[in-house]
Amino acid sequence: MRAVLTDLDGTLLEPDGSVCDEVLTVLTELREARVPVCPLTSKTAAELASIMGMLNLATPAGFENGAGVLLSDGTLELQPSAVPVADLVTLFARARRETGAPVRTILELRDDELSVFTGVLGGALSAARARQATLPLVAEGSWDDTLRAALVPSRPLRLIRGNKFLHLQGDHDKITVLPRLIELLNRKGGVTVACGDSPNDAQLLAWADVPIIVPGRDGPHPELARVVRHARVAPLPHGRGWAASVRHILNQADA
Repeated sequence: MRAVLTDLDGTLLEPDGSVCDEVLTVLTELREARVPVCPLTSKTAAELASIMGMLNLATPAGFENGAGVLLSDGTLELQPSAVPVADLVTLFARARRETGAPVRTILELRDDELSVFTGVLGGALSAARARQATLPLVAEGSWDDTLRAALVPSRPLRLIRGNKFLHLQGDHDKITVLPRLIELLNRKGGVTVACGDSPNDAQLLAWADVPIIVPGRDGPHPELARVVRHARVAPLPHGRGWAASVRHILNQADA
């Protein structure tokens, strides 16, 4: 195995942000086998740094849907296509006025509302709001196409659907940072495994040698399964499914 590239929320982590024992065990097995695990997430760099410490990972990782790379020494590298969050706020406010869309940003949610969406409590809420180049949105109903039509003429932007939020961002996604991650890993040969659970992970899974869809409680996301038809589906939801699938591949590599 060359590397395991993985989404976090609902994939390696449980929906409430916790980590199950099975994941911790497999992470130890990967560490002993010298297989790097690189998260690629919509989370902020501040959130990611905390999670990397919790999981005892010392690898580069992608934050805010490919807006940048968090290096193992804590340094941040932003992609040229990343749009500063202040600009995103201005562009979104204009689009909301034009469309009348009942959509709010993560910066406008009360603490209790944000906790419901993310499972995050207390001081971790400020880390979730510490956006550099993405603006998560909460939409009442499906306003994706309407907002896209109002936003796209402004400058190169994307509106990406995740499990919990719409993400307004520059012209980047999780695979944008892959060349830099692979360069930093400096590992030749072997298969690259990618794990994800939402349409936001589709391109990452399509890029990998071994794509794995991690299902939720109600099964795999239908849109993700439709787009990445050749992907394996983990046998269990969330972290336990991640652990079972990754361990199976690791055992095959060792055989």
